[in-house]
Amino acid sequence: MHYNAEFNTNGDSLVDPDGFRLFKARLEANGKISNKILYNIMIDLRHPEPGGLLRDAYIDLLFIKNQTIRIGRQKTQFGWENLESTTELYTVMRAEMSDAISRGWQLRDNGIGILGHIPISKNIRFEDAITFTNGTRFDVTGPYDFNTKKALWGRLGIRFKKDDLIIKLGGSFGTGGFRYLGEDAIDPADDLYVDFNRLGADVQVDHKHFYLAAEYGWATDHVKDSIMEDPFTGYQVLLAIKTKWKVGPLGKYDVSTLDDWKVTTVGAYYGLPKDKFRILVNYVFRGQITDIPGGHDDRLYIQMQVVF
Repeated sequence: MHYNAEFNTNGDSLVDPDGFRLFKARLEANGKISNKILYNIMIDLRHPEPGGLLRDAYIDLLFIKNQTIRIGRQKTQFGWENLESTTELYTVMRAEMSDAISRGWQLRDNGIGILGHIPISKNIRFEDAITFTNGTRFDVTGPYDFNTKKALWGRLGIRFKKDDLIIKLGGSFGTGGFRYLGEDAIDPADDLYVDFNRLGADVQVDHKHFYLAAEYGWATDHVKDSIMEDPFTGYQVLLAIKTKWKVGPLGKYDVSTLDDWKVTTVGAYYGLPKDKFRILVNYVFRGQITDIPGGHDDRLYIQMQVVF
């Protein structure tokens, strides 16, 4: 359950109404067909669009040691935040770069992937995650998914783990094509065909006293029969302080040059990412979003979640 309220901090006397909404209502089924074949299906009953009801639908094949071959609808692999479940984040909303740079049209798509790790030493391992998909839109076939241009996403990195400390360093890439539908969703004459390239880097430090994560992304979209667009970038930095009571403060800074997005989030949490019951409180300073005079109004988010 999710509540948000907006405050008139830009002085224009216009404020969106506050209110409650069911942010997510997800049902997941997973299990074994055999010791080497697993399945996972997840639906979101509150998703406003029919195409978003089915989230995950894949089979995992475990025939290679420390590697999983994943076939079906799955997340495209890029960066840090998008690969985390929203139930395990310290903030209510994902960063702007997670939408603008770290994915295609959507976060999931139909395809095949390989995910796993290669041990290097007792404390260090190499991590790999790559997905090969149809275009960048799920539940769409034919030209609307732009299937003539496949998409390749991936993240490669190193993980160090010792006692209560985990450090992850990663680099990500994405390349492919997608299609922006014009004002007429049926007539292709006003659509834009885009070739995209993405690069990213991330670091995560998980300690018993704090959690620190930072992510950077670089992107270009090339419109066919047009000039190359200027590259756009984004980054975010998150810090959450841990305590023995599973409650603590947090802060995040989130920037995207695509739409002059700059926001600062401060707040608190109850419950660690893997806990069954959590409460998140975020106050988002939005005055530096400059696409309107004076910036946007600040927002307060309060979210309670139960996983069972």
